[in-house]
Amino acid sequence: VAPSKHAFGEAAHTLKRGGIVAFATETVYGLGCDTCNEDAIKKVYALKDRPMNNPMIAHVLEVSWVRDITTGWDKRCDVLAENFWPGPLTIVLPRHKNIPKLACGGLDTIAIRCPSHPVARELLEAFGGVISAPSANRSGYISPTSAQHVQDEFQDEVTILDGGACEQGIESTVISMVETPTILRLGSVSQEELESVLGDVQHDHAVSQTSSPGTSMKHYSPNTPTQMCTSQEIVKMRDDQCVAIVMNSSPIRTKQTIHLPATPQEYGARLYAALREADACGASRIVIEQPPATRHWVAVNDRLFRCTSV
Repeated sequence: VAPSKHAFGEAAHTLKRGGIVAFATETVYGLGCDTCNEDAIKKVYALKDRPMNNPMIAHVLEVSWVRDITTGWDKRCDVLAENFWPGPLTIVLPRHKNIPKLACGGLDTIAIRCPSHPVARELLEAFGGVISAPSANRSGYISPTSAQHVQDEFQDEVTILDGGACEQGIESTVISMVETPTILRLGSVSQEELESVLGDVQHDHAVSQTSSPGTSMKHYSPNTPTQMCTSQEIVKMRDDQCVAIVMNSSPIRTKQTIHLPATPQEYGARLYAALREADACGASRIVIEQPPATRHWVAVNDRLFRCTSV
């Protein structure tokens, strides 16, 4: 559905009735429901086939909204909000007793984000309340960065508010502010950016479910077997049943070769679309050229590590 005053009004009405609405954000498309409606929350988990211990992110329009969903907001959080909200940063804090545990993976913490995408913000304004939303895909599969990706998975099961291709293309950075500032999931905001305003920040390299979504070992994964390869391996490749996702190297022969940009932000913005394209080719395997192992590529390499885990 194209964004319009009528479309946002209808979507808000759906949410108020306990329904589900898919919508664009600057990171990936979300599958939204009323944070305070347990029946609606159950519908999202069921539709995604999502493990009940995997928390959802609560989306707010303004900082003033957080007082009703957390008890832990402090001056450090003000600093984060001033520098990174609206935007791709999720803050984990103690959950307010008014918020169902079900919306938070059964935890006593809640993950909160203030999105910058105009479609997400218009929906929040029309609804007038907090919207919990995981990514709009079947659990564990590749995250969606376009309305078509959502349509491909859910057909007509949900209304989709189309905001075009997602600008960032990978998920938000998640930081816990419960005690010592700790990154639970790296994303569009780097550790260096966070430390520039907070001082030292720890990084929890999680490989199992934590108080952040997207931290299980296998995640963001195509159905086709997928592996990482060095550029030296790519240039020698002769495989008519393989799809290669590359940056600088070219294989001798493949079923299909998908070229991605050589900068981390542009690569991240196109990664999930490339993985979905590769997965739709009917290949026997997908190989991905290993990006640089430098700090600028940490978030991208995290997604590639999880999508190639078995």
